[in-house]
Amino acid sequence: MLSICWKASLWTIEAGSITVERNDLTKGVREMKSKLKKVLLPAMALSLTIMAPAIAEGPTQAAGQRQLPEEIAFQIPTNNYCSADKSLDFSFQLSNAGSTPADITVSFYQQDGTKLTTEGTSYQEIGSTIIPGKPFTLKGYATGLYHINFGNHLQCSERVYLGRIFVNSGKASLLARGWVNTNGAVQNVEVNGNQTFELAAVPTAAEAAATKAE
Repeated sequence: MLSICWKASLWTIEAGSITVERNDLTKGVREMKSKLKKVLLPAMALSLTIMAPAIAEGPTQAAGQRQLPEEIAFQIPTNNYCSADKSLDFSFQLSNAGSTPADITVSFYQQDGTKLTTEGTSYQEIGSTIIPGKPFTLKGYATGLYHINFGNHLQCSERVYLGRIFVNSGKASLLARGWVNTNGAVQNVEVNGNQTFELAAVPTAAEAAATKAE
């Protein structure tokens, strides 16, 4: 038979020959609580980590998507001897590698950053269809041309050193290259390593809204 009696400093539970003192009981409870904390707290922390939503650090894009550049720049090697006797011929061509028309602008810049706006020249089957700084539409698989001479047609001080190709709307897949000829010595003008490059105009607010709605 189980009997419980109160003593000044002990709880005594008697069941046959088993006696559990209050001090031992309290110590066991504390040890159990300590063990539970060691086990449960790390598990709770892990659970919260798994359940917590990911916080984006900024605007994200879908996997595999990236914003295409709006323009590409390239150098023109015209820092060479130049005079009426040793003139420089600059020739450039730009092709639309896609089937859809491309809305683009080609600009050339002089040493001080001034834009060259002079129309090109055509002779002996060297053509000029691009007007620097003026937007134009290049049909699918078509090629635009530009040629100018520094030393005879234009002054040597008007030489261009930098070129830029912009897409004004939509997207475009393009190829471009050129050359500078100084008395028979030819230096190539490379754009993107003579590889196809893609440009895309920054969408307007209306275009961005329409895309988001889709």
